[in-house]
Amino acid sequence: MFRKPLILALLVTGLLLMISPVLAGGWSVATLDSLPACVVAEEPLEIGFMVRQHGVHILDELKPLIAADHDESGEQFRVEAVADGDGHYTAELVFPVEGQWDWRFQAFGPDQPLPVLTVLPAGESCPDESEAAEEDDPAVLVEQGLALFVAKGCVVCHQHDAAAFDAFESINVGPELTDYQSEPDFLCRWLDNPTALAAKTMMPDLGLSGTEIESLIMFLNATEDMEAETVTPGWCGDLLASAVTDH
Repeated sequence: MFRKPLILALLVTGLLLMISPVLAGGWSVATLDSLPACVVAEEPLEIGFMVRQHGVHILDELKPLIAADHDESGEQFRVEAVADGDGHYTAELVFPVEGQWDWRFQAFGPDQPLPVLTVLPAGESCPDESEAAEEDDPAVLVEQGLALFVAKGCVVCHQHDAAAFDAFESINVGPELTDYQSEPDFLCRWLDNPTALAAKTMMPDLGLSGTEIESLIMFLNATEDMEAETVTPGWCGDLLASAVTDH
């Protein structure tokens, strides 16, 4: 059964009224602009991201690092990002070898993990879109939603057992979301514009696309075995567009 009233109350009261040492300390939420679609060894990967202190206040004039570690060999590298205004930063990364890479933000406060990257061998071409999994495949959308939950920084404020990392724990200033489910229409509107539903919420507008929101909803509403119902791509964007038209 969906619990919209409960979660809305938790989001408003839990985030606003909780006064604890962590709120007064130095921590931030970094939000990756978009998930890398394909990464090839020895080829540059450009990324962009925002940094917000306590998930809310945009931080300028930082010198954030992107740290990466190769799972098999232990090879490491670090890249310093460049500020390009209004709390936004860019960086160019070149992964030297293929394989699984753990990477993370080192921006302001504790390191923040990013989704594990699978880097293709040098010289290999990225698969054509026609070879990629179907966009409306529920399993694909759930996995993408999990990756977005990490990449967009949700993992910093919200604990979810599916997004667990060694040497990292959510600071839990937001509701625990492991067992949370809610109505898709409500989540679509909430993730698009939190303050439109709760004016005093501390949850920021992350500028999520309709596709990203749909994947996050699939992840949040997936069952314990990470299964989800088939959906029609674009439904959230259609819902938001209709709301604008109605007003």
